[in-house]
Amino acid sequence: MKQLEFTGLPTALQHQLYIDMRYQPAASNNETGKRRLHCTIKYAARLGMISPIFISWLYGINRSLALEHLNKLVKADLLNVAPTVRVPDGRVYVLTLAGAKLAEELLLQHVPFRSSTNPQLQVNQNTLMHDVILQYVLARGIHNVDGDGNYRPQWTGFISEKEFKRLYPSSTIRNVDGLVIEPDGACCAIEIEHSYKPIQIRKNILLKYRDALQDSLYDKVFFISQSLQILQYSKRINGLAMDTLTSIVDRKTGRSPLSDNDRKLLEDRLIYRTKFCEEISTLFYP
Repeated sequence: MKQLEFTGLPTALQHQLYIDMRYQPAASNNETGKRRLHCTIKYAARLGMISPIFISWLYGINRSLALEHLNKLVKADLLNVAPTVRVPDGRVYVLTLAGAKLAEELLLQHVPFRSSTNPQLQVNQNTLMHDVILQYVLARGIHNVDGDGNYRPQWTGFISEKEFKRLYPSSTIRNVDGLVIEPDGACCAIEIEHSYKPIQIRKNILLKYRDALQDSLYDKVFFISQSLQILQYSKRINGLAMDTLTSIVDRKTGRSPLSDNDRKLLEDRLIYRTKFCEEISTLFYP
């Protein structure tokens, strides 16, 4: 695939967009096992953890085989298990130091590692359900097939929230949940809408979206949720927030925080993807 240049993205992030994260089974069991090992380690490294639900979906295997695969990597000292009540599986798996070193070889980039005697401290318990859904969504677009079973990716690569935040720690930039690159080269932000956000928070976020879009940091914003109701609410409250931002006048500048052209830009580039609602709900909220 031809690599494109993104005017708003630093070189490090451009590299990450083109890391091959697609899993394809091989002709032999040995090679398939090797590919699964490498793919599991890469996803665990880039998202900070990995769950049995995700492994079961990605490799098309049942939960028992997914646990067998993950526990084999625990015995190989590549993963640790982190029990939790925050996800349906009751556990996620995180990298060990040896796992992080293997991930660096596979990804050709530095993998930050925080050593802890308690693997539960290596993940943010408060955002864990959000994070396992995000992992699925980022991979789901890469592995998309059409109704006839032909490979039709919605995007071909991604940047995780962790990777994005390391290069953009400033609070002036909206910390999106991820970036993806579509087959035509468009770079899109991913936002997992897991809850209802009040209008005041929405106003601040919308202004940051506008700035990022104008700076060509990304071309579109995809809103994705397990709930159609949350997506509908997000679209409605974003519209109300834009109404407010275009009608008020800033005393210092004498202008509205959001111009009519800014609003049109946001309305054109904020996209609410209902496609994923049912499958996320089925997979993570059985």
